[in-house]
Amino acid sequence: MYSIKHAFQALNTELCTLNMSTPVIDICAENRMPILMMRVTQLWRQLMDAELAHHGLSQAKWRTLAILSLHPEGMIQSELADELGVEGPSLVAMLDRLSKDEWVARIQSDVDRRCKIIQLTPRAWPLIANIRDSSEKIYLRTIAKVDVAPLAVIEAFFLELRDRLYEDLPEKKRHHRQERRAVCSLMNHPNERVD
Repeated sequence: MYSIKHAFQALNTELCTLNMSTPVIDICAENRMPILMMRVTQLWRQLMDAELAHHGLSQAKWRTLAILSLHPEGMIQSELADELGVEGPSLVAMLDRLSKDEWVARIQSDVDRRCKIIQLTPRAWPLIANIRDSSEKIYLRTIAKVDVAPLAVIEAFFLELRDRLYEDLPEKKRHHRQERRAVCSLMNHPNERVD
């Protein structure tokens, strides 16, 4: 059976055969993993946009709501911006619109007055169910046309790849992310100590 270990060994073998004067692979080619990951992500988002258009949700809105749904306790605004891959100031206008539509609430942190905790409102949870249903429909519709035998291996591969990429982040970025997670944990459990 093809495993994650075999996938990394094959990739390492391919990378080790590189000759700087004549590259064996073009990492920017359409059939290479980094570009494929971007293309699949773009196509997935386009399908989700079409599926959720009747709810009046832009990609920015449904992605924000979907990420918040993974954190029912709420997220610090800067952490949410980081998860979305946007700058904090860019997120403010989006949160204003979501707040106006009563999908999210901004709550002042009891631990750090400088922090706003962003939470989904009770009104948002039925919409989250619709977003999940739409995502599931697309997933089943597209995966049904693909050989799913190696799907678990592929998913495990991407989880391991994500973790390796996270480890390669600059120390400052990793440290900042860990600090924010600790503060977020304290917001929800102020009497617990986070080491």
